Amino acid sequence: MKMVDKFNENANVLATEYWRLVGITADKASDDKLDEIEELLEKGIGGKLREKLESEAKLLRKEKEDRNSAVLKVEEVKKEILELTADFAPNLDSFDGTRFPYDSEHEPISEAYFSALTGIFIGKPQPSIQFNEATFSTAGIEIHAEENSPLKVLGYIIMIIQEAAKHMLGMENKIDKSYMLLKQNGYALSALETLIKEGRRLRIKEIKDISHHEDKEYKELVSDDTYDKELVNGVVYLVSGEGGYNLAKEYDGEYEATDFGEWVWRICNSEVSKEEGKRKRKSIPDSSLNIHKMLKFFKK
Repeated sequence: MKMVDKFNENANVLATEYWRLVGITADKASDDKLDEIEELLEKGIGGKLREKLESEAKLLRKEKEDRNSAVLKVEEVKKEILELTADFAPNLDSFDGTRFPYDSEHEPISEAYFSALTGIFIGKPQPSIQFNEATFSTAGIEIHAEENSPLKVLGYIIMIIQEAAKHMLGMENKIDKSYMLLKQNGYALSALETLIKEGRRLRIKEIKDISHHEDKEYKELVSDDTYDKELVNGVVYLVSGEGGYNLAKEYDGEYEATDFGEWVWRICNSEVSKEEGKRKRKSIPDSSLNIHKMLKFFKK
């Protein structure tokens, strides 16, 4: 592991720099003003106004150069955050009954880090990372699950975060491996999609009913009995852990996506959707673009 001794401090430094650079790249209001000033200067305006405008234009050009430089630097810092997170090892203290607080000899991990990480992972900065079994925030890692030991949940959550970072870096990881196996079972993929979109525990009948409605086009190609049988087999696959980790769990006849299953779906499927959207846009005539927009699944 890298930088284990001061993981919290390193995470905070990188996150602060990341948001500083993001702030620089986001402030583009001065570009329009620079264009206006340069246009006036080109037209030959003179006097004290010209001196003032030339001075202001010089400052604005420097800001623009800094902004262009920040665009490159923000990608470098983003990679550093992911590399650090791929060896995710927060400095924690012992379990206190509800959570693993941060080690008092280290800084708490800042909200800036969580916002940066969730922004990179899912495109929407959030002040904490929410799982079904735990919440990772500036207070430490709060454990919600009761059926597993706190240490087991801790290890599970750390694994998900590490593997997500490896995925973003293009490294070999368990999320990609699980998704590749999942894609080979279209019914399991459909069932997992239903569980995640509904965001609640569902019985087999509910999964069937929702899938029948959402998957009309494919369902017309097979009989109801065949479709239902394969869908049930797909649910069985989700809870089997065949790909290494369960993608769903059963609770007295009801099924719910696991944290790992949800992250596999959200990270991988959102990227697949973007690529399909690009391909579809290339194949659609310009006149039809406005009526063929791709919807992005992960906007939570």
